[in-house]
Amino acid sequence: MVLATDSPWQTIAAAALLGTERQPFQIPSISGDLGTCLSQLGNCSNESALLSAIGIVSIHQRVGWLPEVRSVTQVKSCSSDDFPRCSPRAARHLQQILEGQFPHLLSEWLEKAAIAGQRVPEMLLPSLLDKGRQQRELRSAILSVLGQRGRWLAAQNPNWNYAVALTTEADWETGTPSARLLYLQNLRSHNPDRVRELLQSTWKQETASDRAKFLEALHVGLSMADEPFLEDGLGDRSKEVRRVAVDLLASLPDSRLCHQVTKHTCRYLSLEREMPSLHVQLPDYLDETLIQFGFELKPLSSVNNKVGEKGWWLLQMLSATPLSTWTEQWQMSPQQIVKLAQSHEWQNVLLDGFALAAKRQGNHEWLEEVIRVWFTGQTSISRDVVLVDLGTEALIDALSADQRDALLIDLFQVFHRSINDSLVIWSLRSSSQPWSFDLARLVLDGLEEHLNNNKTFSNSDWELRSALKEFARFIPVSLTSEVIQLRARLANDSHWMNSMNDLIALLEFRKEISQAFETGN
Repeated sequence: MVLATDSPWQTIAAAALLGTERQPFQIPSISGDLGTCLSQLGNCSNESALLSAIGIVSIHQRVGWLPEVRSVTQVKSCSSDDFPRCSPRAARHLQQILEGQFPHLLSEWLEKAAIAGQRVPEMLLPSLLDKGRQQRELRSAILSVLGQRGRWLAAQNPNWNYAVALTTEADWETGTPSARLLYLQNLRSHNPDRVRELLQSTWKQETASDRAKFLEALHVGLSMADEPFLEDGLGDRSKEVRRVAVDLLASLPDSRLCHQVTKHTCRYLSLEREMPSLHVQLPDYLDETLIQFGFELKPLSSVNNKVGEKGWWLLQMLSATPLSTWTEQWQMSPQQIVKLAQSHEWQNVLLDGFALAAKRQGNHEWLEEVIRVWFTGQTSISRDVVLVDLGTEALIDALSADQRDALLIDLFQVFHRSINDSLVIWSLRSSSQPWSFDLARLVLDGLEEHLNNNKTFSNSDWELRSALKEFARFIPVSLTSEVIQLRARLANDSHWMNSMNDLIALLEFRKEISQAFETGN
C-alpha cells in the first residue's frame, strides 16, 4: 500500500523508514519528466529502486531551486580621515597589546595616541572595537583614536554601536544607549545645561537602568542649576536612580537636601569642649523627611553587623552634611576633628561619614586626614560601611596627583613602612596614574634595601613579588636604566630574578611605546 503523502520525497522517506523487507517499495506515480525518469526503475530490486529514487528526487529538487534574492543596502562610503595614522612601530605595539601581551597597557597606548593626534591603523580597528565592547571603561579613550574610518566601521556592526558618533541632537532620541551616554558625557563637559534639558525631554521614556547611567553623567559640571531635576529623581521608582540622585545632591553643599540633613545631624553629633571630645547620640528612628530624600532604612547585612541600623542612619546623615559645618561651629581644623573621631567608640561611623562627605564635596584636606588615619594602622576603618565608592582606593583616586603621591611618599618617610608591608604594596599597586619621579625613587630605594638585607624569602615577599610587574605600569620610563642596574646587582640565583625580568620587560615596552609616538616612526 502506498502511503498518502504530499510529495514524492515524503513517499520515499516513508518507505525508507518502514524498510523494504517489511513492505516492498512502490515507485511514486508522478506526471512529467520526473515521473518518466522514476518509471524506468520498475525492473530494479526493491533496495536499488529505493536508493535510485532517493538520488533522482534529490537531484530534481536541487535543480529546481532558485537562488535567494536579497535586497542590497547601499552603504555610504567612508569619508577621508581627519587625522594621520599612527606609525608602523606604534601599530606593532598596539597589535601586541591586543593579542594579549601587556594588556594593561592599552589605556596608556590610547592616551599617547590621542595626545599625538594620531589614529589606529585600519587593520587593527575590529580588534580594538571588540575590546571596547568588552571593557566599557576604555570606550571614551577608544573613540578619540578611531578616526572617521573607525566610526564608519562601527556603524556596520551592531556589536560596536557604542562607537557610532552622535553628532547632532536629532540623533539623541534614536541612538543606542551606549552611544547616547557617550554623547551626554562629551556634551556635559562644555554645555552642562543642554545635557540636563535633553535628559528632561526623554526622561519618562528611558529605562530605569539608562536613567541611572545618564544621571551619573551629571557628576561632571555639577551645579545648583541641576538641583530641581535631581530632586525629581528622589521620587523615582528605581532605587538605583534614587541612590544616584542622593549622591549628587549630597555633593552640593548648598542644596536643600544638605541644609535639611545638617539640621538633623547636629542633633546627634556635638563637641564637648571641656575635655575636647565628640558626643554621639544615635537616632532612635529615621525621620520621614530623610526617607523622602532617599535615605535608606535598611543597611546591607555586612554594614548592619559593623555599626547596626542606627549607626547606618547617622552615617548617611554625616555623609550628606557639609564639612564646613564642623570646622565653623567648633572652630577646629579637619586634623583635630579627625583625631577626635579616631579615638571614639563610633570611629567607623564618624570616619566613613567624613570620608564620603569629603569625596562628594571634593574636599581634599579632609580626605587626606582620613586616609592618614588609616595609614597609621592605629584604627581599622571599615571598608564595607559604604554608600557608594568608599573604598580606600577610591578615596586616594579622588585626590589630585600631587596630593596622592605626597601621601604615598609619607608611607615611607613619615610612617616608616617598608616596601614589603602589605599596606604599602596595596596602596602602590592600586594607583591609577603614573607615580611621580620622587615616589618612584623611594620605591626603588626601598626595593633595593629589602633585597640586600633579606636573603631568605618570607611570606610577605610573595605579595611583593607578584606586585612588581604591576609597579612597572607606574614607574617613569626614564628610570628604566636604574631598574636594570638594580637587577644587575642581584645574585644569579636570586628568588627575585624572574620578577625583576618581568618588571623590566614591561618598563622597556612602555619606553618603546613612548619613543614610537615621539619619533613618529
